[in-house]
Amino acid sequence: MTDPAQLQHWWRCIEESVIRGESSPQGLPDSMDPLLADLAQAAVCEVRMDLDPIADLLTKTADLEQPWASARNLIDLRSRLRLARGDAETLAALHKEAEELIDSDPQEPTLARVHHFLGTLHIQSNRPGLALTALTRSLELIGDAACRPWILDGISQSYLYLGARTEGRRSLRRTIIDKDRVDDHLGIAISSGSLALAEIQSGQPQAALDALKETLQRRGEHLETLSRLRLYTFSLQAALELEDTSQKAGHLEMLEECLEECGHEKVPPVGFARMARARALADTGQHDEAMAELDRAAELLRHPELQMLIDYWRVALTSADQRGEQQLQQLDDQLSTFEKVTEGEILARLLLVQSDLDAGRREAALSRLDDAYGRVVETNQPHWIELVDEAYRGVDPARQAAKSIERFSGRPAEEMSLTTTEDATIIFADLAGFTQRSTELSAEEVMETVRSVFELAVPLLAQHQVRPLQHLGDGLLAACQGEGHEARGLQFAIDLVQRTSLASRVRREMGESWGLDLRAGVNSGPVVFGMLGSSFKQEWLAIGKTTNLAARLQSKGEIGEVVTLPEIAERVGFDASGSILKPYDMKGFSEPVPVLRIPVE
Repeated sequence: MTDPAQLQHWWRCIEESVIRGESSPQGLPDSMDPLLADLAQAAVCEVRMDLDPIADLLTKTADLEQPWASARNLIDLRSRLRLARGDAETLAALHKEAEELIDSDPQEPTLARVHHFLGTLHIQSNRPGLALTALTRSLELIGDAACRPWILDGISQSYLYLGARTEGRRSLRRTIIDKDRVDDHLGIAISSGSLALAEIQSGQPQAALDALKETLQRRGEHLETLSRLRLYTFSLQAALELEDTSQKAGHLEMLEECLEECGHEKVPPVGFARMARARALADTGQHDEAMAELDRAAELLRHPELQMLIDYWRVALTSADQRGEQQLQQLDDQLSTFEKVTEGEILARLLLVQSDLDAGRREAALSRLDDAYGRVVETNQPHWIELVDEAYRGVDPARQAAKSIERFSGRPAEEMSLTTTEDATIIFADLAGFTQRSTELSAEEVMETVRSVFELAVPLLAQHQVRPLQHLGDGLLAACQGEGHEARGLQFAIDLVQRTSLASRVRREMGESWGLDLRAGVNSGPVVFGMLGSSFKQEWLAIGKTTNLAARLQSKGEIGEVVTLPEIAERVGFDASGSILKPYDMKGFSEPVPVLRIPVE
């Protein structure tokens, strides 16, 4: 059996060689089996996306025994993912093989990297919650390996896809610091680009430009041309969101100079750069040049999803009075060709909404918006939901509010506005130790913590159709109504505590002392629901003993626990093995109340 230290050193040589820009692994022992050197070469090629030599190298190493066989299998999975291009069937097969690889119990240096791969796979399959779980496990296993910041990149991406932008930007900034320490120029460029995109989608284009400017000034001379081109592309995209004409012109000029350096390179980064350049050219009235640039981009970005995005820009960059009905119809016809929701599809739907509005077809526009809303809700992608919500607000704000209420409650908005008494499940979640935290941290850090908890909660609220009622400083009061409310409410509380616990584990792996330490109480029973307030301030209330007991139940829990009554867990079929059943004195009860404390891993 190979010493784990030898396997760890082998992986380190590969990853440090990539960081230094080497095309082959450096630092391997001279006495190492030549087949292991071939396997290391395959690993370097995979990370550098030099895919052509990999098949031959893996064939040569097919007879390696454990633990090298597991490392070889992982490199094979990674290279196949590079070629998958989002194909759902291929992704499903890779997922199954990755799970089997974990079950085969590879040595820890490889196991950490398998979890990293599984997280990457979940991101590409639009499962950011599962990605966060896998990547957190990878981070805890990886130690101080050179690929540690790469795992943090994936965690940041998971956060951003979940709409947890505060945690996403926080971990990206930490990743950049870690990469800066080891002069990982390419890694810094990748993380800076991701941070810039997050800032752009958050409506902060100037913050994106500031982050990119710092990276280009400090690292630009060390970056390969294509890496700089990626940063210049994001810079131009951010500048296009600003009203400053001089900024747009300056960033366009820098992009064009970098494109000249690329020569005749026919790779995706050049295609994305040409898409951005097309937008800038159209912005200055150079329509024909913009269309020609999109044609060049289309030659390089062959994936159907990207072709859809290019087709959208062909129409969007043509002024409304010059667009032909045939162009719009062709765009409309493409909408039904994709099972997976894509950026191009959502942007196209919103463009067609605006076209209907311009033509006075308001009902048709609203019908299109309803379709777009249904599609983005499938993904829970926060940026796309915000785009559709913004379009709703411009046409029918009341409809947008009703859609939002229905998304979280699963019931029509007019129903939710009634004053009623009904059986429901109340969830009270609370940050432990928040009072002490608020005295030790800055105001910005306190608000970041609270904001992170609520951002992590949003997709889970929608998934389980739980309605947020009140944000109580460091707490969240929410209600689950309708059929199956007990099961949905309890599962929401468990999922929320689990997700915030993952975020706490990530923070502590980054050396931070304060996590997002949550506990929750869940109770079911009769609740009075109603609206209180006026047009100045309105809020939904859930009043009664059921709500009060939910709050008291959470106070009996420890960090990372969901506290409920045993009869609720029994009614929903929850497996309470491993939970703690203990009686507590409760206000309003003459006898101690048996309470079930559920530890959440």
